[in-house]
Amino acid sequence: MKKQFGVIGLGRFGTAVAKNLEKLGYPVLAIDTDPKLVDAVKEYVSFADIVDATNPDALAAAGIKNCETVIVAVGDIESSILISLILEEFGINNIIAKATSDVHERVLRKIGVKEVVFPEADMGIRVVNRLTSANILDYISISADVDLIEYKASKKLANQSLKDLALRNRFGINIIAIKRDDNVIVSPSADELILEGDELFFIGKTPDILVFKKEFEE
Repeated sequence: MKKQFGVIGLGRFGTAVAKNLEKLGYPVLAIDTDPKLVDAVKEYVSFADIVDATNPDALAAAGIKNCETVIVAVGDIESSILISLILEEFGINNIIAKATSDVHERVLRKIGVKEVVFPEADMGIRVVNRLTSANILDYISISADVDLIEYKASKKLANQSLKDLALRNRFGINIIAIKRDDNVIVSPSADELILEGDELFFIGKTPDILVFKKEFEE
């Protein structure tokens, strides 16, 4: 069974995360208190529910305990902290929370949240990457030095297998999915051949990705 993700808070950031995880083939439980936001995302995710995530019983009933990783994308600081505490009490260790300030980040880390993201700051980095690389289609900062990249395969990458490219050994980059036309290949095998125009989804450290870009940009 594939790892299931939970996304609490369906603003722009939460909705983007939920849709992209499903796009990569992972089942998502999307939660918000606003019926309109839930209705807008329900056709794109496996599960969507109108839930007050600050209510432990309601959150448990929605199935959040089935999720290995939960992204808390709630803008309200008090709600964000309370929801993160509830998730910790449920025994969910992989919590990624959105922060809106340095103080918010410090409190989240104090209560045990290991991954804190600043979507607005990340957006600035994404714009720069899009402007400086024709091949980078999207960019998400997962942590301070680890990024998830959607990359359009160049001619330099084309017609080579993942084994031959040896991206993990050479650059520390892990290809987690390949989108080819309307098909998504999740966890591609080492023998998978890259075709020009394929959309590659990979994770790596920021400095390693920069080296990769210099090697394969046209």
